[in-house]
Amino acid sequence: MSLTTPPRPHDPLEAVPELARFARSATRLHPRQGEPVETQSSVGGPLLWPAEEPWPLCRLEHDDQDITPFDLDLQIRHARRMSEPKDGRFDRMDFSSRLALSRQCTLDLVTEAYPVFDLLGPAPLIPIAQLFYGDVPGLPWADRYDLLQILWCPRDHTGTEYDAPYCPAFQLRWRRTDMIGEVLTAVPEPALVDERYMPNPCLLNPEVVTEYPFSKSLPPDLEDAVRDWEDRLGIQALYNNQTAVAPGWKVMGHGGYWGIIDPEPMFCECGAEQFPLFTADSGEFGGGSRSWQPIEEAGTEWEFADPVDVTIGRGYTLGLYYCPDSEHHQGRTEMF
Repeated sequence: MSLTTPPRPHDPLEAVPELARFARSATRLHPRQGEPVETQSSVGGPLLWPAEEPWPLCRLEHDDQDITPFDLDLQIRHARRMSEPKDGRFDRMDFSSRLALSRQCTLDLVTEAYPVFDLLGPAPLIPIAQLFYGDVPGLPWADRYDLLQILWCPRDHTGTEYDAPYCPAFQLRWRRTDMIGEVLTAVPEPALVDERYMPNPCLLNPEVVTEYPFSKSLPPDLEDAVRDWEDRLGIQALYNNQTAVAPGWKVMGHGGYWGIIDPEPMFCECGAEQFPLFTADSGEFGGGSRSWQPIEEAGTEWEFADPVDVTIGRGYTLGLYYCPDSEHHQGRTEMF
């Protein structure tokens, strides 16, 4: 299926032609629910994984915020009440203590149900995207690779120098498909997940679009020119919402909409500036970004607004950045 982004309602280059030098190509993945197989590009589908290669594990510290199945909630509340003072005092447990007890109760309950798993040990990752270069143009190092596999740990993390806190944590594999022999069929699964980070299996409908930097990333004179353009048209946030960056799941381009923090450049430990590689979004369009809905799906209302059904934070975006100098350098993530 081919999905096409409608022409932008207004062309910023007519008013601010200097923006042209900042244009970048991005590939909107347009994931739609389906039944992908390991030989297809997908979001949330199976990976073409070499049988002899160990499945990746998450060894980071978790900081789970929402991992409790609803039907266990009453048991956790009961355990919490049982641990509070019984000597007639009215003081209650502080928030941190209550949260720690809830997490421990969850681990105890799940351990009882699944004793074979070590819930506090390294956890298997899950596939988040498989991108064949023949399907998704513009991926880095096309002279060396023809497949990019992206996995993440579907739990919240404390955050590191490279990983955003309260988000999944990524791992990447760059591959040549002609070097993959026997394919792994029995894939390890984590025992504990946050359902917000469990993607629906989706097939992709890649489309290349042109993006421009978020307004606050522009030089001051161009940022002022963009604001003047919006004022003349009387449309607030026209540039950022309807022109600069496409919403949804995509690769390359200028990344996501910086809605909760101001944009900042990402730098590798080698000193090189890092650039957007992969953007995971809490939906394909909505609110001010409705104009990005594909032409072929016009009139479908919200049927295809969130096919992946992943939620980042409170409906935000998670961007993965890479170093253009080497695929072996550590990438960075940011939630915005």
